[in-house]
Amino acid sequence: MSIVLDTNMKLFADRMNITSSRMIRDYGLKTVDEIIEAEAAQGNTQAINYAKEVYNSPAKLIKLFRLTDIENKFVILHNMDDRTRLKVLPLLEQDDLVMGLYFFTQEKLLEMLMEVDIEELVRVIINAFALEEIVMMFSEDDLAMFFQNEKLEKYDVIEQLKCMPPEVMQKFVEGVTGRPSEETNPLELISSIEQLPIDQYRDFMSAIDPDVQRQLTFQLTKEKPKYLTLFENETYVNMLSTLMKPEMIKPMVFLEKETLIEMVSILPDDLLSIVAAQVDTKKFAEFLLDGHTDLLQGALMI
Repeated sequence: MSIVLDTNMKLFADRMNITSSRMIRDYGLKTVDEIIEAEAAQGNTQAINYAKEVYNSPAKLIKLFRLTDIENKFVILHNMDDRTRLKVLPLLEQDDLVMGLYFFTQEKLLEMLMEVDIEELVRVIINAFALEEIVMMFSEDDLAMFFQNEKLEKYDVIEQLKCMPPEVMQKFVEGVTGRPSEETNPLELISSIEQLPIDQYRDFMSAIDPDVQRQLTFQLTKEKPKYLTLFENETYVNMLSTLMKPEMIKPMVFLEKETLIEMVSILPDDLLSIVAAQVDTKKFAEFLLDGHTDLLQGALMI
C-alpha cells in the first residue's frame, strides 16, 4: 500500500511546486515550517514567496533565511539598490560604523575630517591626545589667531593671566617690560592690559611670548573646553595625521552617528554591504518585514 497526501498537504505541495512523490520521499512527517525552510534554502521561489506572505515575525524570518549568518545578510544587502542599502546604515551601532572607516585610506579620512563640524572634531581630538599634548602641538600662528578671536572672552583671559605659574609670570612680565620681574607688580601690569581698547588688547595678547600664550591656552581650555573649538579644522587634522591609522580611527567613535553614516555611505557597493551586514539581526529582520521582503527574492541561495 502506498502513502498518499491528505488534501491540505496536496494543495500545499502544489503551491510549493513539489511533486507528491518528492513530498513523501523528502518530507514525510515534516511540518509545514520545516518544509518551507528547506525549500527556501534550496532557492525554491514559491517557498520564498509563501514565506514573504505568512512569516510576519522577525524570529521566523531569521530562522527561515538564516539571517544570523553574516554572509546571508551580505548577499541580501548586495542585491539592494543604493537607496535601500543606505537605509540600513542608521540601524548599525556606532562601533560598527567606525569599523567601516578602516576601508578608507588615511589620506581620505583626513580629507573628510576637514569638513566635519569643529565641535565633533574636538571630541575626537581630546580622546586622541591629552590636553597638554594638544596645546604643545599648536603652532605660534595658531596661538596668535586664538588670542585674536572675538569669541575668546577678555575677562577669562585676564583671570587666567593672574593665576599663571610663577616661572611663566616672570617670563611674561620681563617680556612685556624688558626689565627684571621684581621691578614690576604683575597685578598692576595685568590691570593696565585690561584697560586697553579691545583691538589693542587683542593685538597685544597675540604678540606676547608663545610660551606664555601656550600656558594661558592650556589654562583657558582646561577651564572651558569649548575654547578648543576656536581653532581651525586643519590644525586638528594635522595633529591626527601624526598617528597611525588605527590610533587615528579609534577616537572617531565620538563623531555624531549622522557624520559616520555620511562618511561610510561613499564606500563602493561591495564594501558598503560588508559594513551594513554588521547590523543587528533582529533589526535587519524587522527592516525586511517593513516593506522590503521583496529583497529576499532570488537573493538567498544557501
